Amino acid sequence: MAKVKIKRRNEKERADGRSALYAILNIQRIKVRIPLNIAVKAEEWDEIEERVKGRSQTAKDHNLIITNTKAKISDILVRARLSGETLTKESFLALYNRPGETMNFIDYAHHHLEELKTAMQPETIRHHKAALAKLEHYSPRLQISEITPEWLRVYAAYLRKVHNNNPGTIGKNMGIIRMHFYAAMRAGKVKFNPFEFYKIPSSDPTVVYLNENELNLLTSLYRSQALKDNEQEALRFFLFMTFTAMHISDARSLQIEQIFDNEIHYRRMKTHTSVIMPLSKPAYQLVEFYKSGRTRGNLFRSLPSDQAFNRLIKRVCKRVGINKAVSAKTGRHTFATLYYKKNSGDIGTLSKLLGHTSVTTTMIYAHIMKDSRIAGVSAFNDMM
Repeated sequence: MAKVKIKRRNEKERADGRSALYAILNIQRIKVRIPLNIAVKAEEWDEIEERVKGRSQTAKDHNLIITNTKAKISDILVRARLSGETLTKESFLALYNRPGETMNFIDYAHHHLEELKTAMQPETIRHHKAALAKLEHYSPRLQISEITPEWLRVYAAYLRKVHNNNPGTIGKNMGIIRMHFYAAMRAGKVKFNPFEFYKIPSSDPTVVYLNENELNLLTSLYRSQALKDNEQEALRFFLFMTFTAMHISDARSLQIEQIFDNEIHYRRMKTHTSVIMPLSKPAYQLVEFYKSGRTRGNLFRSLPSDQAFNRLIKRVCKRVGINKAVSAKTGRHTFATLYYKKNSGDIGTLSKLLGHTSVTTTMIYAHIMKDSRIAGVSAFNDMM
């Protein structure tokens, strides 16, 4: 594959001592020179590293342009090699310039997100906005034609090194980029799909749950009434989500009218699936507390924000020696874990109670199966 070099044209310095930078490569032994629209002084240029010296924002911006240009060239060369295409200088430049694919991707993504606003949950919208804010900080003038497999790899490395993001978080960020990129493809804004050649990082989902012992510690703490008011309220809400397996967003919107025949009837916001959750005795007691004699309206009238709730419940758990990364989701995970154990691995019913669209999703609770597998094979222990 042709080697790409970044050169400063020393022989054509301007009056201010600056000279233009070019990306240079050979295609079929013919030199191709691509201007970067950057001019630097001789003392600002590191010829060996092919980087602009210094830590100023200008130097960082210039080096980012250099990195992205090399990535774009590399992507064209790789695609040509994979497809068996023989590039010429003319065909390479045509691919590089791609006049039909000039569009600020971040502006387009924000516009697309605005169109989807009514169909997305507030938490999802926040995730998209956070991911796009990171992207804008990295490359505020990002053109859609610049998003190539090599660019995606460089950006993933940036998220890992600069933001210290784990594979799961990087995967979510890249998935958001892919979603808006695919929208642009459907709108005819771009033809080449870089995600065919780039695999989004993935990681096993982290399932934080409480065992029966830990849950008993929290219920005892709740009955003791020893907590401050805001902590007691947070614990009460956490226990409600634990005994009903409800996600925090579904619980927040729960109406009293949806609770009848000793069951909660609701449609999950995330999957749009209908769920009927029978009320256990502790769940019934909590529902009656929250209803306070009312027959209509929101079951919960005053709840902290998700972030404030997560801070509170972590603090409450630490009071009884639970040092896990507990959050609102832990209640739902705890329900699933204890239900699975006490009902001999009834994954089908559990899937319906959780409102999953596929049993495959419910299989994240496979961590529980280990004990069942060991107990099962132990039946053969005394046979030899």
